[in-house]
Amino acid sequence: MIQVATIKDIKPLFSIEQEVFKQEVFALSLNSFRYHLKRNTIFKLEIDKKIVGYCLWLKRKEYYRLYSFAILQEFQGRGFASQLLEFSISNLNKSKFELEVRVSNKNAIKLYEKFGFKIVKTLENYYENEDGYKMVRV
Repeated sequence: MIQVATIKDIKPLFSIEQEVFKQEVFALSLNSFRYHLKRNTIFKLEIDKKIVGYCLWLKRKEYYRLYSFAILQEFQGRGFASQLLEFSISNLNKSKFELEVRVSNKNAIKLYEKFGFKIVKTLENYYENEDGYKMVRV
């Protein structure tokens, strides 16, 4: 089941963040989740009443920006990321979407391309130790 996350989901969302992005300096804090739950849109993916993934969209004037997207490792490779991305895009009220992704994250790039995102720019040293791509879907 996919739906908009609420403040009661903060601890499971933070737990996913800690597991999926444990080595990343940009990982969201508990307070960051509190902020985004109030001001932006987080869709959660539940399987057997357990939150196993989420995507965080920042609402901009003309578009939405995918800021964070995570699926617990044991649930990856089963189509859940596609379901979550498709659901979220179809339930946001804009037609333009943007995101940044590591150049080495081939699986994510492939997923985003499947949903019509195109690489429009290489972002040099965007991440601590590598470049990123800016991708856009219009």
